[in-house]
Amino acid sequence: MESNDMRSVRIIGARCTSQEELHGYLKKRLALPDYYGENLSALADCLSEMGEPVKITICINDDDLEPGMQAYMLRFVQVCAREALANENITLVIEHW
Repeated sequence: MESNDMRSVRIIGARCTSQEELHGYLKKRLALPDYYGENLSALADCLSEMGEPVKITICINDDDLEPGMQAYMLRFVQVCAREALANENITLVIEHW
C-alpha cells in the first residue's frame, strides 16, 4: 500500500545516458548518504538498509536505451528487484513499452 509519505523516484531509461548520471540522480532523489559509492553494489547496500517507504518506478524500452547502457540498465533492474523482494519498504514498478 502506498502512502502520501512514501518517497518516490521515477527513472526513465532513455534519459540515462551514463552510469554516472543514473547514480547521481538516484543519490539525489533517494537521499542516499554521502559515502554512496555510485555503483550497483553500493546501491544494493543502500537499498537493503532503506528504513522508510520508497517507490521506485523504472520506465524502460530497450530500443530507446543508449547502446552502452542496455546491459547496465538490465543489471540495475535486477538489483532493484532483488532488494525490493528483500526489503518491504521498497515498492518497485517496472513499466516496459
